[in-house]
This record gives sequence, structure tokens and C-alpha cells, in this order.
Amino acid sequence: MRSDFSKTVLLTALGLGMVNLLAQETPKPKPPPTPATPATTPAAKPAPKPSGVAPQNRFVVEQVRRLRADLEDLKNAYNLQLQRTTALELEMKSLRTANTALKRQLELQFASNKDVDELAKRITELDRNRLNDRKVQSAQIEKILNLLGKIKSAAPQGTRNGSGNDPAPVGRFKYREHKVQAGEFLSTILAAYNSAFKEEGLRGRVSQTQVLKANPGVTANKLFVGQTIRIPLPGEIK
Repeated sequence: MRSDFSKTVLLTALGLGMVNLLAQETPKPKPPPTPATPATTPAAKPAPKPSGVAPQNRFVVEQVRRLRADLEDLKNAYNLQLQRTTALELEMKSLRTANTALKRQLELQFASNKDVDELAKRITELDRNRLNDRKVQSAQIEKILNLLGKIKSAAPQGTRNGSGNDPAPVGRFKYREHKVQAGEFLSTILAAYNSAFKEEGLRGRVSQTQVLKANPGVTANKLFVGQTIRIPLPGEIK
């Protein structure tokens, strides 16, 4: 029993001693002397890191890089070609528009030239007809002038009464004889004589009815070439 108690006291004393020993501060070591600053030396270049890519992988990477560069070139060329195509399409559209406008202008010009030619033909035809009409009118005027000359050169005939063989209007009247020529009508004959009477200073006009009264049996629409008719002076026959 006493031996066990002694062992316990001994173990306790040893434990306390160890605790005290550990609780004591250990002395700080003296700092080493500061070495002198050496002269500045150039920094050594870092050694190149060893590549972690195998030679075969480097070949593949290089091929991929080249393919990417070629692809970028193709892309740029495609964009340039696309721009040129767009510009060509715009130019073609402009040319089509200009072609349509030119075609329309040519059609209008052709129609205008056709109208001008047609108008020129019509003017030529009208001019030709005018010349023909002038010839006809000239012939008629010439006949009237010849008739006027005959009228002026003819002397007034004597008086005529109603006791002759041909019936005549009642009373005496002055007249001029006229021989019907080819192409003459009673209307043209009267027009010529009325013009001549007016130039002679005689007043009034001779009507177709008066001529028919002075020429019984004569029809206005049936005059014969060489037939002689009497043209009364204005105011002789009422």
C-alpha cells in the first residue's frame, strides 16, 4: 500500500517538473550579422521552359494554324466577290432601266416620224388637189373672161315686141344675144353678164326667171351648144 502511494507521488513530481521546464521561455537567438551588399549583377535570363508539345502535335498545330489562315483568306475573297456581284447587279439594273427608257424613246420617235411622214403625204395630196382645183378654176375664169369679152364687144340689139313669131313678154325690152359655148351653164352666163352690167354702170341684176321670160321655151337645165339666148338688160323685165 505504501509502495503504491510512493509511486504515485513520484510520478506526480516528475510531471510537475516537466511542466515547469516547458513553461520556461527559451532564449531568442542572436540575429546573424548583415552581409555587405554585393555589386549589382545583371539578372539572368530565365531559361526557356521546355515545350510540353510533342513534335507530332506541333505539326498538327501548325497545319491547323495554316488552315485557319487560308480559311480567313477565302472568307475575305468571298466578301470581296460578294461586293463585286452586288455592284454588278446594281449596274445591270441601271442598264435595264436605261434600255427600257431608250426603247420607249425610240418607239415614240418612230411613231412621231410615222406621223410626220403621214402628215407630209397628206399635205402633198392637198397641195396636188389645190393645184388641180386651181387649174379647174383657171379654166372656168378663162371661160368667164372670154364671155365677158364677147359681151362687151356685142352691141345692144334692137327692141323686141311681143308681136313676133316667138312669144315675148308684154311690152318692149332691151337685150343682148348670147351664143352658148361648150361647158357653159345659165348660172355662169348670168354671173358673167351681171358683172359686165355692173362695170358698165347699169344698176340691178338679171335673174334666171327674167332670162326664161325673155326666152320662151328655153329650159335652164337644157342649154345646147350653139343655141342663142337673149339676156335682158337690168330692169327691162319685171
